[in-house]
Amino acid sequence: MPIYAYKARDRSGKLSEGRIEAQNEKQAVARLKDQGFFVTSLEEEHLLPPVQRELSLLAGFRNRVKLQDLANFARGVATMLEAGVPLLGALRSVARQAVNPYFSQTIEEIAAKIERGYSLSRALLDYPKVFNRVFVGMVQSGEAGGNLDWTLARLSDYLEWEKDLRDKIQSATYYPMILFIAMIASSFFLVYFVFPQFVLLFEAFTIELPLITRVVLGFIRFVNAHWFLIYGSFFASFSVFFLYVTSEKGRKWWDRKKYRLPLFGKLFHKLILSRFAWIMNGLLRSGMPMVQALEVTASSIGDSHLQEMILEVAESIRRGRNLSQSISQFQFFPPLVIQMVNVGEEAGNLDLTLSKITELYDKEINLFVARLSSTIEPVLTVIIGIGVFIVALSLFLPIFELASRGMQGGGM
Repeated sequence: MPIYAYKARDRSGKLSEGRIEAQNEKQAVARLKDQGFFVTSLEEEHLLPPVQRELSLLAGFRNRVKLQDLANFARGVATMLEAGVPLLGALRSVARQAVNPYFSQTIEEIAAKIERGYSLSRALLDYPKVFNRVFVGMVQSGEAGGNLDWTLARLSDYLEWEKDLRDKIQSATYYPMILFIAMIASSFFLVYFVFPQFVLLFEAFTIELPLITRVVLGFIRFVNAHWFLIYGSFFASFSVFFLYVTSEKGRKWWDRKKYRLPLFGKLFHKLILSRFAWIMNGLLRSGMPMVQALEVTASSIGDSHLQEMILEVAESIRRGRNLSQSISQFQFFPPLVIQMVNVGEEAGNLDLTLSKITELYDKEINLFVARLSSTIEPVLTVIIGIGVFIVALSLFLPIFELASRGMQGGGM
């Protein structure tokens, strides 16, 4: 018999937690109600041995569900539904094929919930760390409109698009990152291994060191004398910044400021507009009403600054305005986007227009990423070249001085 973990309040309002054995959830709630409890949370416990349960949890931490896993899940279920396979069978088949053990177990649990009478969207709601609001919202719309197979296929397209976009941005930054790491590593090697040997050589001869050599040596001695303070300050500054931007207040600040960054600000702007158009397109095509689609988009867009604007747009539409009029009050949306949305509304094919906006920004993002990469690479190369030139000059000028003295001494 299943065991349920519950949280409930008694007649005095005191919160209690515990476990109860029952045939199903309805019976568990009824038994707790008879005991004078008001149930606030109820979740079935899976009867796994303690060691297996711990290993399962550890596997969950090690194998976080990736975008590709979600895309494969949506595509697999959609394909089977189109072929006439019942939803329960499709889920269990996809669960057996899933490579990620944690995700496979999650799908099995979803199938078990559906077997007990849950809808797919309701079952997905119990796993917010795996399925976000866009995923759940589109599934809900697909169930209501009777086109769940088409909706899941569309979701798979969206997830693959998102993954492809992330891969392009990451690949564009790989080479600059490698150059930057190489620059740091070479500087560390020169400062702590090469320069000390040359310093011993210079000190063995009574020569006046050139200005550039004295400056570099002074800098190295300062770093060596205050390394804890310097590295500690960098680490502390980075930690404070990271903790701040991950807090609610800091995230809102960062979401407003990141669009003003040089180079990357434009990229962030194009990315978020493309994501907005894609999500809205998918939700509207799945049959979700405009206001609800905007609310779902706002909660899953991943940007608090744009989220506030989208919620205001939704409220404006409730008052009778259309989408193009509502977004035109925000400078965040470029005139081209407003104009295209307006044309789509007048022509009655807003979902198609949103798809065109996504395609437009995808092309711009690809071009921008290529230009960004070609801009950063020569800049870093120049910086590395200047650094190498300064180090080489500071090392070789005294050596040339020693060599010229030796030649003069030999000539005498």
